[in-house]
Amino acid sequence: MISFMVFAFILMKIYRRYRLQHYEVPARDVRKGHRWYMVDIFPELIYCSFSHDRIKHGARCDSCGLCVDESYMKAANKKFPCKPLTESGPVTHHHWIQGNLPLYSKCFVCGDDCGILPHISDVRCAWCGRSAHENCIYMKEECDMGEFRSSIVPPHCIKLTWTGIKGRRHLVVESVNHPGYKNWSPVIVVGNRKSGNNEGELILRDFRSVLNPTQVIDLNDVPPENGLEWCHLLPDITFRVLVCGGDGSVGWVLNAINHLQLKNPPLVAILPLGTGNDLSRVLGWGEGHTMHDMAISTVLHQVEKAEPDMLDRWNVQITRKRKYPVLIQNKSMIMNNYASIGVDALVTLNFHKQRESRPWLFTHRLINKLCYLAFGTKDVVGRECCNLHKKIKLELDGRVLHLPDIEGVVILNIPSWGGGCQPWGTETENGRLAVPSYNDGLLEVMGLYSSFHIAQLQVGLAQPLRLGQAKKVKITILKGKVPMQVDGEPWEQSSPVEIEVTHHSTVRLLSKSGRQNING
Repeated sequence: MISFMVFAFILMKIYRRYRLQHYEVPARDVRKGHRWYMVDIFPELIYCSFSHDRIKHGARCDSCGLCVDESYMKAANKKFPCKPLTESGPVTHHHWIQGNLPLYSKCFVCGDDCGILPHISDVRCAWCGRSAHENCIYMKEECDMGEFRSSIVPPHCIKLTWTGIKGRRHLVVESVNHPGYKNWSPVIVVGNRKSGNNEGELILRDFRSVLNPTQVIDLNDVPPENGLEWCHLLPDITFRVLVCGGDGSVGWVLNAINHLQLKNPPLVAILPLGTGNDLSRVLGWGEGHTMHDMAISTVLHQVEKAEPDMLDRWNVQITRKRKYPVLIQNKSMIMNNYASIGVDALVTLNFHKQRESRPWLFTHRLINKLCYLAFGTKDVVGRECCNLHKKIKLELDGRVLHLPDIEGVVILNIPSWGGGCQPWGTETENGRLAVPSYNDGLLEVMGLYSSFHIAQLQVGLAQPLRLGQAKKVKITILKGKVPMQVDGEPWEQSSPVEIEVTHHSTVRLLSKSGRQNING
């Protein structure tokens, strides 16, 4: 009995290791019904697709858009099939949903008005979004996927399979074929439904209604590697990955791309959520997206028009100096935006601690910015990072710098810092310093006199202390504990320790504004 238990344990460990090394694109079993979400008040005139009665509130499917009264949800699951994730045959057919057409809809077959009767009438395709009269739909059964055909994986190109052990079996994408569309480059949407005060849920919901739902990956359920498995399924196609989230989510996806060592890495675009979004600002995607800003169709059009760009990524190696012959684990991480030590990291660390202890409080961008301001103002009096220049040694390309009386050092890869501030600017200081760029293999290093100096930089009332540019930056913490952060992830670093920042790789992204423009 014991030998059997040991064998079962070893088998489970091997299976778990296999699962960690093999990723799958998840798929929902649409035969179980629709993917409902509740609507308190419909903003437009809506009829129940089951009873044909007018309803003011009820349930809507986020994949196909079917609307019913909440009491008919189970009946609608049996009567109306949801938008299929896979389809047999050489083409995809229209998936018609009766009624509730957009205003001023035209029949794409005959050209006359649709949905103008005072009751539920006519149909709309859940794939291409076209409207038609119920008498006209038989004239055109094949769907060309509409205006976003270059971004959608048609269901007739997807083959699903069941995987997993008994009791935990689930559907995954087994294979994908090219649909033969010109300039086909599908969009994979990656986001967390809990991001941005739960705005992530609304955004992912809207993308499921336009794309094939298998193209929408929820990071709250699976890691980004699962979504990137599309690149393994079709290695000759350049996918576009739209990351819905903050700089942390973008870094997570970029790390996953690096980890998978893809033959044809995808192009990464950003739909910014959250507070900082410095990388998003630099690439032209804006400071933050809300559901009131623009429609999902506008976002997809912008992704289609975006141009490829390159971003340097940097390795941050933290090596502890051993006083005694004991094993100490060193730390290594990837930096995309910036790293800092001292007063700037202290504000981030205090904010992080408060958010960990009271997550319910930090649910809005304005509240987050006010809290950052409060912690910065508090340190103006406290000055916890004073005499930092006596605690550290800074080297740029092997050259030791004599530091003035400062409280912080910031290492910039991108020109935007601290939620949109551009402290370095475009000045070259008589040719001594080059114009900053996020793909020139150089880092910009600046000093901060105090948290009050940070506030002055934010509003443009002060100049930064430009310490120099370098391909390699080394900071040695000589004594005490010093706050530090890399891309918004803060911690308190004890001494003695050496921190080296060196070039790691270059990754492809999509820039909304084409080539970089640090002036916005």
